[in-house]
Amino acid sequence: MEKKEDKEFDLSDVVGGALNILGLKIDLGTLLSSPEKIKDGLEQLREKLQQAGGKEALSDEEWRSGGVSISGSVRTRGILGEREYHMGTGMRPGRPPRPPKAPEPPEPPEVVEPAVDVFTEPHEIIVVAEVPGVDLSDLELKIQNDTVLSLSTYPGVRRGYRKEIELSAEVDAETLRATCRNGILEVRLRKK
Repeated sequence: MEKKEDKEFDLSDVVGGALNILGLKIDLGTLLSSPEKIKDGLEQLREKLQQAGGKEALSDEEWRSGGVSISGSVRTRGILGEREYHMGTGMRPGRPPRPPKAPEPPEPPEVVEPAVDVFTEPHEIIVVAEVPGVDLSDLELKIQNDTVLSLSTYPGVRRGYRKEIELSAEVDAETLRATCRNGILEVRLRKK
């Protein structure tokens, strides 16, 4: 039994078939066996497209000067397993694609004033605010000077809210009760 020599993998041994583009038949195995054959096949295709009335993106001089690059990849699945072949200066198995760009860090959220309604009842003040996208645990509620309710989101929350609400009477800060459901915050405070 003869021992095979190690040589670069030839994609044409695995990929076969033909392309028929505008009557130009291209054998995939032959086409993929070398970059020169790819360029010749593309040259024939370019000429056929010109004859069919196609518009040029490059002039003949630009095309022939070598300013054109051929790149792409082919992914195969078969008895040899899954492989990806990248084309540029030649096709080689297993050359990894370029890593994707790292995503830019998100900008800090814009801080907005929520829409607020204040209801004055005989014994309490009820504040209703629209704060979509946050929960009660994301909000900081403070009473200042017994007459101002300060509403804001904690740092790092995906939506930012901030508002100071003047109350019509002095309130007892110890009686603050708040709920937040479906983006609607309700705060109840007893009057002094």
